[in-house]
Amino acid sequence: MSNFLFDTNVFIQAKNLHYQFSFCKGFWDWVSEGHAYGLFYSSRKVYAELMDGHADDEARAWAKAIPSSFFLEDSKIEAVMEKYTQVIRWAYQSPQYTDAAKAEFAQEKIADAFLIALAKHGGYTIVTQEKSSPDAKKKIFLPDAAKANGVKTVLVFDLLNSRATSTFQLAVV
Repeated sequence: MSNFLFDTNVFIQAKNLHYQFSFCKGFWDWVSEGHAYGLFYSSRKVYAELMDGHADDEARAWAKAIPSSFFLEDSKIEAVMEKYTQVIRWAYQSPQYTDAAKAEFAQEKIADAFLIALAKHGGYTIVTQEKSSPDAKKKIFLPDAAKANGVKTVLVFDLLNSRATSTFQLAVV
């Protein structure tokens, strides 16, 4: 059984689009339940990205409310930082990407490289909304960087398909 690390974009897109708190609390409960079973996690860098949201942002409030154990430490763990160094080295050695793409990917405030490092360290699969773009030059996409570094990714919809049941019910008002 694989354990999963959630990317920031899963939460941002969920609250803005498909799984808004006003009509799909079940999605958020599913994530919480998956964590309670020891399957679902994210990273402290993702937490920091969520905290950058507006004070009244629902995803921010949710991140504050879920047990802190959901957000695994990343940059303070030496073994993870060794993997992070490998991920950044891969990016800078890749002739495919522009210097700007490499610099953006390596920004300390962006979670992607840290997620890959944490996944490499702990054997996690990364859950994302981002799709692979293997021919991109101006941006390093998470699924492509993960694959190049031996880390699996899965789209949140595919994870829902394999790890969730239907929870939608009609509300008659």
